[in-house]
Amino acid sequence: MPNADTSHSTDNNLKNPESPPITILKKASTRSLEGKATLGYQLGINDTSALYWRLVSNSGGGFFSEEWVALKAIQDALNNWPQDRPITSMALRSLFLGKSANNPSFLMATLVKEGVLERKPGTKRHYQLGDVKEFLTTVEKLKTGHSQPSKPRAKAKAKAGSRMAKAKATPATSK
Repeated sequence: MPNADTSHSTDNNLKNPESPPITILKKASTRSLEGKATLGYQLGINDTSALYWRLVSNSGGGFFSEEWVALKAIQDALNNWPQDRPITSMALRSLFLGKSANNPSFLMATLVKEGVLERKPGTKRHYQLGDVKEFLTTVEKLKTGHSQPSKPRAKAKAKAGSRMAKAKATPATSK
């Protein structure tokens, strides 16, 4: 998995001043739902560890907005979608009122990539909830990896230190 980016996203704060600084946990890409473009996206956390999602690139040239969207808002939008109807990108439209029409389907593609949603068998544009628990477990690992030093580095440092202790110093000789 990609390493966490400890830099804060400040460009978004200019557009949306209510948004706190976000620490990026993951940068990834996926194909659009139609498969015609590659979409870049990021997952990040704010100072209370709330998870946020945003689109950052589109190889297809279509417009999109880069604002951070809280996972809680995404979950609320999906939970409020009528249970008797298959999930489509329309379920996410309320998250981007007044923004690019591409945002809901682009976000949906990233949700599919992360396993939050999955294509409904036998359909082309209908989705259902995926393994959200597995996704959240993965996010927790990213958070943990971000906040604590990795153990392999500590082991490598200890091993290097033990090699150094075994090496005997020899005096320099001059001729």
